[in-house]
Amino acid sequence: MPSSTSGEPPFSVWLRPERARRDRRLSRERIVRAAVALLDAEGVRGLSMRRVAADLEVTAGSLYWYVTTKDELMELAMDEVLGEVLGEVLGEVSERGPAPEGEWRTALERMARGQRAMLLRHPWMLSDLASQPNLGPNALALADAGLRLLATAGFRDGELDAALAAITDHVVGAVAAEISWRTVTERTGARAGGTADWRERAGGFLERVAEEYPLLGRRLGAGGPVDPGAESERRFAYALGCLLDGLEARRGGRPPA
Repeated sequence: MPSSTSGEPPFSVWLRPERARRDRRLSRERIVRAAVALLDAEGVRGLSMRRVAADLEVTAGSLYWYVTTKDELMELAMDEVLGEVLGEVLGEVSERGPAPEGEWRTALERMARGQRAMLLRHPWMLSDLASQPNLGPNALALADAGLRLLATAGFRDGELDAALAAITDHVVGAVAAEISWRTVTERTGARAGGTADWRERAGGFLERVAEEYPLLGRRLGAGGPVDPGAESERRFAYALGCLLDGLEARRGGRPPA
């Protein structure tokens, strides 16, 4: 990758060449793996160069030969976990022309589910998606694989970008909503002594909601306690099916019916 020519540091770790190892105990790969483990355990707030160095039993200063800032470390960590999705996608991509009927759809569904599972394993990814560039080799390979899958389905030019963004946006939005739901449910359930007890305590409030918003009130009161994980999976699958149905209607330049 080329380096910056303006005299300022490049805005991405991927825009400067990787330095050669100078310590047998360290490599950029070891540093990144330690950072991912720390992020999984404590989230973005727990990540620091000092903490990673302590986990690797080296001095913090020794890390800066390989990674110059915490932002660079986050870029590297994000690309590392994106690699977890690649194995589920690359095998589905064919260079031989249009995919057999339905094959592209199955492959895109597998890609979306792989991305969702990865984000649920590493929820800290969501906090930095909007602030870190996605220029790493795994990010590029994953985007290219998705575009090639859509190309085999008949999408062209700007349609390719929009279709891939639609799938990615659905995954990110669904995971963000699921994590938020799980967090609120765990917090309110713990305070009230459990989900069922919370519903009993909120009974008066739910009755008032039902009076003002009858349909919403019926849905809030429907059934017993809800498992956020199972319900999130159901909603994700339903919305993904709707999205793929829409892409099916538009592929090959066909206007929707």
